[in-house]
Amino acid sequence: NSAQVRLFELGTFSCEVLDGHSATVLCVDVSPCGRYLATCGKDKTMRLWHVETQSCIAVATGHTEAIGAAALSRKLGRYDVKGKAAINGGGSFAVTASKDRTLKRWNLPGSDELDSSAQSEEHLELRAFVSARAHEKDINIVSVAPNDSLVATGSQDKTVKLWRSTDLSLQGTLKGHRRGVWDCQFSPFDRVIATASADRTVKLWSLSDYSCVRTFQGHVSSALRVRFLSGGLQLVSSGADGLIKVWTIRTNECETTMDGHNDKVWALDLSPDSGSLVTGGADSQIVVWNDTTQEEENAKRDAEEQTIMMEQRLANHLRFKEYEQALEIALELDKPRQALKVLNSIIENDLRQGHGQLVTLQRHVQSWPMSRTSQVLRYCREWNTRARNSNVAMLVVRAIVSSIPAHELAAADGVPELMAGITPYAERHFDRLDRLHASSYLLDFTLFSMGAMDNDEDDNLETDYAAWETSSKLVLPPKHVDGRIQIGGRDVIGKGSAKQDDDSDDDDNSENDVMTIGESDDDDSSTASSDDDSSVDDDDQQKEGDNSDESSTSS
Repeated sequence: NSAQVRLFELGTFSCEVLDGHSATVLCVDVSPCGRYLATCGKDKTMRLWHVETQSCIAVATGHTEAIGAAALSRKLGRYDVKGKAAINGGGSFAVTASKDRTLKRWNLPGSDELDSSAQSEEHLELRAFVSARAHEKDINIVSVAPNDSLVATGSQDKTVKLWRSTDLSLQGTLKGHRRGVWDCQFSPFDRVIATASADRTVKLWSLSDYSCVRTFQGHVSSALRVRFLSGGLQLVSSGADGLIKVWTIRTNECETTMDGHNDKVWALDLSPDSGSLVTGGADSQIVVWNDTTQEEENAKRDAEEQTIMMEQRLANHLRFKEYEQALEIALELDKPRQALKVLNSIIENDLRQGHGQLVTLQRHVQSWPMSRTSQVLRYCREWNTRARNSNVAMLVVRAIVSSIPAHELAAADGVPELMAGITPYAERHFDRLDRLHASSYLLDFTLFSMGAMDNDEDDNLETDYAAWETSSKLVLPPKHVDGRIQIGGRDVIGKGSAKQDDDSDDDDNSENDVMTIGESDDDDSSTASSDDDSSVDDDDQQKEGDNSDESSTSS
């Protein structure tokens, strides 16, 4: 809240002061050529300054209330127009909006006359070329289109109105905000306009049919300022929450949020030369933001390339079984899964070579800094939550606590908390192992109850079977079915042997019979064959009875 205007050099932040207003300055705007500066304030006047000489070259009076918004024409060629053409509206102009709810256009003389006025101590008096009553409530912002054809005003009446710049005739009204509009900005490339409102939204409007085409929501308080970025592909907005947000128009998403102020960000603009973003807030701070997108992309690309190279080295070390080098790379890449595989391989390799399980692990632990030790303990805490990984986790923890003194571990940042997270699962795993060990005695009891189990019985069974096989005439070769030896029919080894002893007297008569061992695959066929044999026996008995009758008759 000062009547002075301060000009800052971005490189050195050196300040120059412009004195001329008698009351608080409310708004400023700079010409596209950078030579002229327009300021307005509560003294109801607009002053035009020559930036190079820092002198006031023109004063516009005519409003009856404080002037809260001002804008200069955006076409560079208009500032070179002079004489009657400039006075009649063919040259550059300024537009102001006041608390008296009127919009005024002020025609500016040519640059030659303005520059000559800068050399003298007298300033020019500007007259209003045209005036219009714009809104029913206070006007917060005035913006001029890049081609100087339209003028946009935003008001507390929740609307944005578009005016023809030549005569300030109303061209259209944008309605859709639920609260007052704080800012509006024309796109330098497309026929669209962006608005920022106290309803915490930023809207994008089409100038063809005056419809809303995009709404950006994300501010938690009023959106105060908005500008176009990246050739009109992005928007940047500032809010009363002290945040600056960057939006991508195509995806309607917030790309990033920047926090540099502690209070409302009332001022927001872009530097056309350096591409920097300058913001000013109610915390009396001016913050300059540099675009680091390209640098971040390059750094990200370099990091990806480095990661790919490290992963290739890791794969090569694993292929050639160089586990110690692979472990260091896996930890450097922060890959817990790969580190677990490498540690398993190291432990197995030590066991194959006859070394202890902790020899290689302890050598690595002794060379680790405490940050790397904390990283591995964090891995162990995660691995220890699963039973199948608990063995490796406990071995690594044992290697750490046996290689590093306890007081160093206790003094390290975060290590006591990690050990406290490992302990409950370790106790659970030890209880599980105790239960398994106790349950294993059931096997000993079972084996003892079954008696001595030697391989002599198996050898005797194989010998008996071989002897029986040589003395038997088999129709089909033996085969294994469901763990049993099946030969043709349905008699099983061991069952037929007793039967064979009982029928030892009929060995000569059963010489041509088929002996089967095991269950037959086709029960119906065996049943049918037995039925056929019984029918044949019945026929033979009937024939023998007939023959006996005939012999008795003949006798």
